[in-house]
Amino acid sequence: MQSFRKATTKTWGSISSSLAVAIFMAAFTHADEPTPPRPDEVAPFMRAKLAHAQDVLEGLSLGDFAAISRGAQELALASQAASWQVLQTVEYARQSAEFRRSCESLKNAAREENLDGATLAWMEVTMKCVQCHKYVRGEASPTPR
Repeated sequence: MQSFRKATTKTWGSISSSLAVAIFMAAFTHADEPTPPRPDEVAPFMRAKLAHAQDVLEGLSLGDFAAISRGAQELALASQAASWQVLQTVEYARQSAEFRRSCESLKNAAREENLDGATLAWMEVTMKCVQCHKYVRGEASPTPR
């Protein structure tokens, strides 16, 4: 009986150790890696982003600096949302940071009521959008080389 107890304890001990290690690894392996949003979550988010962009364009057209500033702020905030994080790459993070800096330039020009400066900043924001979308499309379906 004594040897059975030792064998059982030894087996269960190793199983519980293995189980503990597996649980630990599962819990911490992906803890630092946010799950990218699913495609069905991204489309509504991008539509909302487009609405903020339209607010900026309308503000530029009407000389409404409050609308320009509000739209720029909403775009910058959107770029920090989880739905924005469609890729987890250094390049994507760099492009997102550049986008936020461009939004900040747009907000500053609106605060200064500088319509020409806001228009140029808006062109920069738009370029950042196009560059990033091009990058994401390329990462989603890389072409063979």
